[in-house]
Amino acid sequence: MNLARLGVIRLVAGKELRETLRDRRTLGVMLLFPLVVYPLVVPLMLMGAASQVARTEARRSRVAVAGTAGEAVRTRLAKHPKTFEVLPAPADAAAAVTGARVDAVAIATPADANRTRVDVVYDGAREESTQAHVRLQEVLGGELAPGCGPLFAMSDRNVAPKESESAYLLSKLLPLIIVVVVGLGAFHPAIDITAGERERGTLETILSSPVNRHDLMAGKIVAVAALSALTGLLNLASMSLTTLEGARLVGGAAPAMVVPWSRALATLFAVVVPASFLFASIMVAIGAMARSHKEAQTLLTPVYFVCLTPSIMASVGDWQLTGAVALVPGVNIMLLARDLILGKASLGLSIVVVAMTLACGALALSLAARLYDSERLLAADDGALGLMAWLRRLAGIEPRSAAPAPTSTSGPTAGHALAVFGVAYVLLFFVFIPLQAWRLTPGLVLTEWVGLLGIVAAYARGTGQRVRDVLRVRRVPARALAGATLIGASAWIVVGFVAEWLVPAPKELVEKLRHMIAPEDGHLAVGLFLMALTPAVCEEALFRGPILRGLAARLPRVPAAIVTGLLFGLYHVDAWRLLPTGVLGVFLSLIALETGSIVPAMVTHFVNNACLLVITYAGRGSDPDDFNRPTQLAIFGAGLVVLAAGAALVRGARARDATV
Repeated sequence: MNLARLGVIRLVAGKELRETLRDRRTLGVMLLFPLVVYPLVVPLMLMGAASQVARTEARRSRVAVAGTAGEAVRTRLAKHPKTFEVLPAPADAAAAVTGARVDAVAIATPADANRTRVDVVYDGAREESTQAHVRLQEVLGGELAPGCGPLFAMSDRNVAPKESESAYLLSKLLPLIIVVVVGLGAFHPAIDITAGERERGTLETILSSPVNRHDLMAGKIVAVAALSALTGLLNLASMSLTTLEGARLVGGAAPAMVVPWSRALATLFAVVVPASFLFASIMVAIGAMARSHKEAQTLLTPVYFVCLTPSIMASVGDWQLTGAVALVPGVNIMLLARDLILGKASLGLSIVVVAMTLACGALALSLAARLYDSERLLAADDGALGLMAWLRRLAGIEPRSAAPAPTSTSGPTAGHALAVFGVAYVLLFFVFIPLQAWRLTPGLVLTEWVGLLGIVAAYARGTGQRVRDVLRVRRVPARALAGATLIGASAWIVVGFVAEWLVPAPKELVEKLRHMIAPEDGHLAVGLFLMALTPAVCEEALFRGPILRGLAARLPRVPAAIVTGLLFGLYHVDAWRLLPTGVLGVFLSLIALETGSIVPAMVTHFVNNACLLVITYAGRGSDPDDFNRPTQLAIFGAGLVVLAAGAALVRGARARDATV
């Protein structure tokens, strides 16, 4: 290849790169999702799955022991009280296991002078029974006799009907496959009927027709949903036939897999239709924002991944379709598909899941209709808009005409707030968490005092502001500090009980958190510095500083506080602490906005964490579930009273020179 051709290649590559980099919207999406959204979604997904696995591992297996040599087995199992609950021998071992009265039955009989034969009866179609079988194999199979041979000769007997066992295997694979193929089926049609129309120049004709925009988008979404459902069904049919034929060829003389076709077909019709409508609505709404086919692919790829995340979480672990879980899109449809295959889905919960999925799809349909309800999509200059301005224009939020253009000293903006949070979130995963895993105490000090405060200082310097002005460090009346103290002393009670009643965390995770914040060899003074003072200063500087003030510059007070609280909860990367930390973040944000100073929010944060720390040190080893429900309600009521008193003191107690 001569130099002239290399020069041509260099010129073409440079032209394409410049055009891409000039498009701030595409560039923003390319950077925003890999650096912020993926680190945000993946840890939550892994934590949710890990917590379910931890809960399953912490569950005790109910094992009945029978047979003439059962005493030897009971003695061994008694050494593992946290793993096994030993029950008396049932009259019919198989019936007791299939009826779920016990998880497994160990029938022990003498094998020879030194060994005992143990036949484990279990149900291979039940997760709890399979887990009990594995545990018995590990505990008894590892015992050695005096001659160094195995003390117990292990055997097993699976009493699950063939159809139930096949249904159990299908329940592990089929629901996730349905969601994946249905989502993929909606991907390209959604791009074609939105961004494709803009590229073909047919959008103007459609928008000029006398058709209600909601009806127009409903028709588009129905078409995409139909294609998605058809694609999903064809893929599933092909995969099923291929798998069955492959199993027959590989299995040889082994018994064929008995597929519960009635359950599988019921699952397809109950799940594919609402899932197709949900995916089609979301993807059409997002695709309507794109100017081109390329941009639509850039937008929809991470959206597809985000939509799959709840389903992947539900496919791992022993989630149950009960309570609030039935209202979570993605999770509920996966669990409904699993329960339908297993034959244990209730009619009431099935209706709730389908209705909730269709309702979420209807919300996305309304958004798509709003985007098509004016000529915003036809604006010739939208390519020159930045990412946030473009989104505001599509949403119909006009810029404030009286507001002056931001300058280097006008304070944080909403874009600054999201950028600062994105930087902090990326550093959290790639720097801060590894530092704390290396050494908790020095890692925490570096993370908070150097990392978070460093981000705030770098932001202030980069925008030409003083750190004191970015944080709004203002003197407030004494009543504001008193109210902040009362809120900090009661918020942990109110928020803690609400979280415990709505989404109780697994006990093993609670104990792990206790030992982390209050180790056996720890000192209260050190704990107060690390776990109370440090986050009260450093985390407040970040979240109630540039993040809250930037969001408050664009949003009203309450929405700005809610969004900041949500970001605050997400930053703690713990699915079980998302609700309490998020609600606490809303309280702290409202305090900072009401008083016009960050100081009361720091006081509340410190008192809240200090109370939790002191209680943990004082009650090490106690169980919070020891309180009965009337006592819990009494404590909760007292906490609400103190919280209300603190809020009354804070309300209207603004700093003299405070402005939001």
